[in-house]
Amino acid sequence: MVDMLAVVLDSNAIHTDPWLTSEPGVKLLELAQRGFCTVVYPQVVIDELRRQRKEAAERAYDQAANGVNDMAKAGVDVVQTASDLRASFEKIDANLGDAFAALFVKDNVTVAPIPDVTVAEILRRDLERRRPFIQIEVRQKAVSVGFRDALIWETVVELLGPASGYQRVLFVTADKGFLSEKSELHEDLLRDLDDREIDRFSVESIKNVWNAATSVEAAALADLITAATNALYGLLNQEISQQMIYGGEYDYPDFVRFEVPAMESGQISDIEQSTEFVISDGEGPGNVIATCEATIFLDGVAFKGDWFADGGETMTLSAALNDHYFEVSSEILVRVVVELDTSGDSPQVSSVVLENTQNR
Repeated sequence: MVDMLAVVLDSNAIHTDPWLTSEPGVKLLELAQRGFCTVVYPQVVIDELRRQRKEAAERAYDQAANGVNDMAKAGVDVVQTASDLRASFEKIDANLGDAFAALFVKDNVTVAPIPDVTVAEILRRDLERRRPFIQIEVRQKAVSVGFRDALIWETVVELLGPASGYQRVLFVTADKGFLSEKSELHEDLLRDLDDREIDRFSVESIKNVWNAATSVEAAALADLITAATNALYGLLNQEISQQMIYGGEYDYPDFVRFEVPAMESGQISDIEQSTEFVISDGEGPGNVIATCEATIFLDGVAFKGDWFADGGETMTLSAALNDHYFEVSSEILVRVVVELDTSGDSPQVSSVVLENTQNR
């Protein structure tokens, strides 16, 4: 969209749903598919999630293997069962890789490599006790933790660099290493942004995937409504009179799909939007339709015979222009239909049409 948006996922935000198959995860992926954001998995997060899943599988394997051994003690032939169980477990790592690979072939879902930061820089951050490093007590000793979190934060910052093209990042995390007591980004991290001349408001911490999807949708809707509104008001002062078209015939401009009063040299002098834009999916990916109702005000001239025939039903007399024409005006309630292409970096107007409404 206008504001290139990355949604960066921390491990704790998706440890129960690494592949975004739950309802909020599916919603976020759908928004990414429609071009409203890019979902970014830091490589550190992928490695952590794979380790967690593999360890969980190992625990499950140990329990299953113990059960098989118990059956063997009872005299059951479990040789083949034990072999099949082991073979299945050994496929776990490959299966995890396949699951992530299937996710990353989706549009606008990507992996951010481990950031180019030196061990010395990470060490200095740890020694200075700057977040995301925190002190925890283990066996009555204070221990510093946060190495992987530091790499994740560096990933966020790199995404806001000039080479990436992103203007905003939604950082989905509930890890207290990143957050202040008010559950906002910690001041240490905000100072990092200041030091690198990055706007503090370009990074927003989001608690969970559901809230991230909601925020993306709200931002996308705002961009679409802005584009649609600009398209509507871009019709101000546009001519509505018939014009010569291909083949030497005359017709109204493409945006005119309403019944035009019998005026000549007419133009749209004012527009008054009367309902909010409603956004719906168009035909095909990346196609969105925005609709609303508006009153358009037309100024032009009408042949005196046409005005008398009209009887003031659709046109109001303003003044006599000459012996043959009156200056006239008209107010017409129309349905506005704006077609938008969202496949690029920002919504582009494909067409804008003013149609008759049933209330005419």
